[in-house]
Amino acid sequence: MDGAVNQAGETHWIVRFHHRMRTVYFASGFVGFALQMQAGNHSEVVWALLPLQFLIYPHLLFWWARRSAKPLQAEFNNLVLDALLMGVWVALLGFPIWIVFAMYIGTTLSNTVTRGWHGSLLGSGAFLMGALVTALFTGVALPPAETVGPTVLISIASVLIYVLLIANTGYVRYKLLREARQQLKIGEMALIKANEALRQQLAEVDQLHRQLSEQANRDSLTGLYNRRYLDSTLERELARCKREGRPLSLLMIDIDHFKKINDTYGHIGGDEVLKEIGKLLSSNSRAEDVPCRYGGEEFTLLLPNMPLDVARARAEHLRSTYAAMAVPFGEFAIRSTLSIGIAVYPEHGKLADELTQRADHALYRAKAEGRNQVVVFDRATAAGI
Repeated sequence: MDGAVNQAGETHWIVRFHHRMRTVYFASGFVGFALQMQAGNHSEVVWALLPLQFLIYPHLLFWWARRSAKPLQAEFNNLVLDALLMGVWVALLGFPIWIVFAMYIGTTLSNTVTRGWHGSLLGSGAFLMGALVTALFTGVALPPAETVGPTVLISIASVLIYVLLIANTGYVRYKLLREARQQLKIGEMALIKANEALRQQLAEVDQLHRQLSEQANRDSLTGLYNRRYLDSTLERELARCKREGRPLSLLMIDIDHFKKINDTYGHIGGDEVLKEIGKLLSSNSRAEDVPCRYGGEEFTLLLPNMPLDVARARAEHLRSTYAAMAVPFGEFAIRSTLSIGIAVYPEHGKLADELTQRADHALYRAKAEGRNQVVVFDRATAAGI
């Protein structure tokens, strides 16, 4: 994030982190520097700069970074400036070993944590430059070996506190990252479950769609295909037979004297007869055959890839089988017969309407000539068709 403040009004965590670290570390440095300066001869200007550097400076940098157009870059620059100024101060104090160590470790750690080895080199270079440039003007007078005293203890404590603060911040960030990963994992599992539930719902919808499509194409009483399905299928099968040069036969089937059956046994009895014919057609059909209830007591049987002689034999088998059947209905046994008309592609017609009309004409002849028989369409007896 380049802005100092995000959309929720929260300052970038890196800016806040270094403000907190700089405030604590520089405050302890203030005490150590003050104790060290008491042992030397320093001007009032240096004493005046001490609180400005170590007590006010951290807050000025925070204010500057927050209002910068690029706060992260501003904070990176501030860390290099920290190292440069600490180099100046240790040179002003005559390079006391523990203060040099504490200031170098603190500023270099900050740059390293923020920008890795690149930051480490920048911080070290800035610290060294600040110390050398200052030493050119003030001279170098290394102090004698230091004994354990307040300045040393404070320097050691400053380094320890700084390292512990960095370690704790690293722990907090790692904990937040671990929690975020856990939440992400939980969210991922929830997404997987949601996707699985959605997949199941889509499968159920697809199954329901197929069932509805099947129901729309089926006759509810007999379970056979309905006339709408026959109309679409006949067009498709005729096109395929034309393409492959194969025959196609269409049987038009009617129950003889069905009105008498309804009058005698009622519509319930008539429905039982229709159901039995549906079973008969289904049990005597190949996988590619299309048995349909055409309407009322009329049925059709579409026979792809079947020539006339085989279709005639199939029709005779259906007729004779049904004629020998007795449909049970309570204490009664309902008997009836079938009349069947046959038309064949391409001999009798090449279009769906032609084939249907000529199969129906053959059926009309079968009924007119005494019923309970199979008749093939004949052009000689159907001049008007």
